[in-house]
Amino acid sequence: MHLIKLNATDSTNDALRILLSKNHSAKPTIVWALHQKNGKGQSGNVWTSSAGENLTFSLCIPSVTLPVDQLFELNKQVAVCLASWFLLHKIKNIYVKWPNDILSGNQKIAGILIETSVHKAVAKSIVIGIGINVNQLYFPNLPHAVSMRSITKINYDLEELLLSVTDRLVKTLSLPFKAIDDSYTNLLYGRNQKRTFRTQNNEFEGTILDVTPEGKLRIQTQNGERQFAVKELQFVHISNQ
Repeated sequence: MHLIKLNATDSTNDALRILLSKNHSAKPTIVWALHQKNGKGQSGNVWTSSAGENLTFSLCIPSVTLPVDQLFELNKQVAVCLASWFLLHKIKNIYVKWPNDILSGNQKIAGILIETSVHKAVAKSIVIGIGINVNQLYFPNLPHAVSMRSITKINYDLEELLLSVTDRLVKTLSLPFKAIDDSYTNLLYGRNQKRTFRTQNNEFEGTILDVTPEGKLRIQTQNGERQFAVKELQFVHISNQ
């Protein structure tokens, strides 16, 4: 495994993609930044992280290529891997909030962003970006965030955690997708519970059923089942949920 440590960068995903365009390595490659100044989240959102307190890194395994229609299966695999890793570290009540957040209870503790280049319907140069809230205790303007330290009261060694989680990721990504389907469904935040959702046009209540292989969220509403792609739906947070 090839580890590149940066003091600061705008985005570890971007830094790794630039590196891969210049140097092709057969080994899994990780770019880790102590300070990610302009981290990216899903649908153009920004991942905010305090310098030197959290893990912000990106991983590429050159041997992994996928048909485009299987990319969400990879997202599921990464999410299940992170969930099991958190449980090993005594972080309880772990859920996967569709499409790419990891929660402890109702609070976000990690996020995933997978980016690729596509050629003839095949995803190559797959970059898996991950942010984990580790030692940060205060999250200004982020009322629904939490860190490992705030839960366990342990001040973690970031590099030790990085090596632990990336080793687990590399091993997990060698498993067949079917091996994690049930685990992902069982971890799905809000599954079989009535929730409030927002689309571009309105709010509605529904019950999450599961996620399709293409990554659409299946919701049972009073008017029947509906399916939503990533950018089509938002959860409405209710403080007592």
